[in-house]
Amino acid sequence: MYLLKRLVKIFLFVSIFIFFIPVTKEINIKNKVKKEIENNSVNSIYSGFIYIPKFDYKNLIKEGNDSLDENLVELTSFSDKIGDNKIILAGHNNKYVFNKLYDLNIDDQIIISDFLVDYSYKVKERKIIKVDDFSYFDEDGLYLITCTNNNQKRFIIKAKREL
Repeated sequence: MYLLKRLVKIFLFVSIFIFFIPVTKEINIKNKVKKEIENNSVNSIYSGFIYIPKFDYKNLIKEGNDSLDENLVELTSFSDKIGDNKIILAGHNNKYVFNKLYDLNIDDQIIISDFLVDYSYKVKERKIIKVDDFSYFDEDGLYLITCTNNNQKRFIIKAKREL
């Protein structure tokens, strides 16, 4: 009986630990995003933020380097600056970044901000492309990119700016 009580306590402790850490991380990320946005951090290390009203999703945008941050959206090196003609944002397909992109539909709204001006976009196309197919990015607009379960393909959302 003592052994059973001990095992139950260990199980409860491990379960709480496993579930508590991801929740704490998500809260910390949301608080960081909220603080940066509220401070209108024009001089911060971030280029701006993305907001998707359908999911009440907000995240910071950081200018890209060669590797994606697992918690942030990256403004790729192929992109113009926020507010310009062609904006390409990439992010991991995890719960902190772009896992809900698959649930965006045509005409859903996406807002991108440089902390000074908010730019509104409407989703116009959803597509899966090959990882090395750059021809899809020829037109102006907003592109959101995330990975798929197939390492050779990417899921793309294409949106046009609302005037």
